[in-house]
Amino acid sequence: MENNIEIQAVQSHELPFLVQMSRDTFVHNYAHLNEPIFFQQYLDKAFDPEQVAAEWSDPLNRFFWVKVNGEYAGYCKLMLGAAVKGLEAAGTQVLEIQRIYVLDAYQKLGLGKLMLQKALAIAAENELTWIWLGVWEDNHKAINWYTSQGFEPFGEHTFWMGDDPQRDWLMRRKV
Repeated sequence: MENNIEIQAVQSHELPFLVQMSRDTFVHNYAHLNEPIFFQQYLDKAFDPEQVAAEWSDPLNRFFWVKVNGEYAGYCKLMLGAAVKGLEAAGTQVLEIQRIYVLDAYQKLGLGKLMLQKALAIAAENELTWIWLGVWEDNHKAINWYTSQGFEPFGEHTFWMGDDPQRDWLMRRKV
């Protein structure tokens, strides 16, 4: 049986579920790799319901679900105009992929690639020059995947996991 896969914008009534899925996927992927106190600090701040609602309301942010046979399978968060050191010449003609998460039960279906294609389509529609992201230097699986999708490293920045400074690689791809 073939899966019916859809990408849909997150609606306001779905925000509580977005908060829960955000927390669940982040905990699953990173809790065991971080100091619990710092991890909890980040979790409480980044995935606070009011914080997520404010981000969803920002016209520069875009949140999308990926659904398989009507079931929520993952989500992505994109930000238009997110200028970054190393792409100064592009100014705000950039799109940042801030999150792409797929639930374990839906891995290996190509859903991450579909969300990346959605991000590239939005960048093209908005006549943007670059698409970029930050990825934790210890997340080799993600780094390898983004490299396979045409991204290249172009710098680094500090990502604060609570009070713990961590290094992210910045990766970019021409739109």
